[in-house]
Amino acid sequence: MFYKKVQSEEGDYKDTNNVRFTVLEAHEAFTPQGKNVGWDEFADKAAAYEAYGVTYDPLPKEVQE
Repeated sequence: MFYKKVQSEEGDYKDTNNVRFTVLEAHEAFTPQGKNVGWDEFADKAAAYEAYGVTYDPLPKEVQE
């Protein structure tokens, strides 16, 4: 699988500096530069999270009244 870490204020993952990210996952990623360019290949999600140095820490969901 291919993965990409994208900085996002609403991301469910954060690094040791408390910067938030979204981690995208794809079987194949077609980019303007070519197939899978800019994406990283890992065996699974756990390996990607470890390599990216992020942990799952979702923002609390807003309560709608």
